[in-house]
Amino acid sequence: MNCAFDLMDDDDDIVDAYVEAMTPHTRVLQLTHMYHWNGRVLPVKRLCAIARERGIITIIDGAQTFAQMPVSFRELDCDFFVTSLHKWLGAPVGNGMLIVNQRQIDRTFPLLAPFEQRPVDIDKFDHWNLGTYNSAIQTGIMPAIQFHTEIGARRMHARLRDLTRYWIGLARDIKGFRLHTNIDSDSLGAISLFSIDNRDMQQLERDLREKHQVHVKYRKVAHVEGLRVSPHIYMLKSDLDTFVTALRAVLE
Repeated sequence: MNCAFDLMDDDDDIVDAYVEAMTPHTRVLQLTHMYHWNGRVLPVKRLCAIARERGIITIIDGAQTFAQMPVSFRELDCDFFVTSLHKWLGAPVGNGMLIVNQRQIDRTFPLLAPFEQRPVDIDKFDHWNLGTYNSAIQTGIMPAIQFHTEIGARRMHARLRDLTRYWIGLARDIKGFRLHTNIDSDSLGAISLFSIDNRDMQQLERDLREKHQVHVKYRKVAHVEGLRVSPHIYMLKSDLDTFVTALRAVLE
């Protein structure tokens, strides 16, 4: 299925693009909940509802939305939701999570064969098996959950959205500054992408890192390229002041 749309399109246009691309042969719809390079959140709830009406299985990659903002698997009503736990939850790298809708449990095979009796229902995804696993990283999940719960997903999302709008407000008057993220969206979080007209963005990334110890990420997808900025909740606005000051210095 080839689905073409611009990430700056509105939700209706994106939904229309997916619907147009679906055919009677479409069996699975894999959706990226938030694009990691410019922070665009797709209307996955609407797309899951359409897919369900057509008997299409839905798999949501929630690596960037989970723990960054409120996400309800039940409200999305997808068949599978997968995510990493190190990004916004802050658990050790190597941890992940799979949520399987009850309607899909029986027809889904576990990755590991059972060691003793055949497990049933949801237990078949988490049962005793031969092999060594990293218990240290798994032990780190619970403290990360407790810390995140103390903050709360809504407060965390509000904080990240505020930090994003703050640094953009400082930088918008830079000559040639171009933003590739909709900051007026309610789904805006920590991730945004910008470019500077007529500047080598890869070189700009290197200059910020090597001359000012500012780390942003160069991204190029199709016709859009720029630098991704993604502050975490522990960053201060003074840190973002430093970033924008460094950006101005490099450009000048």
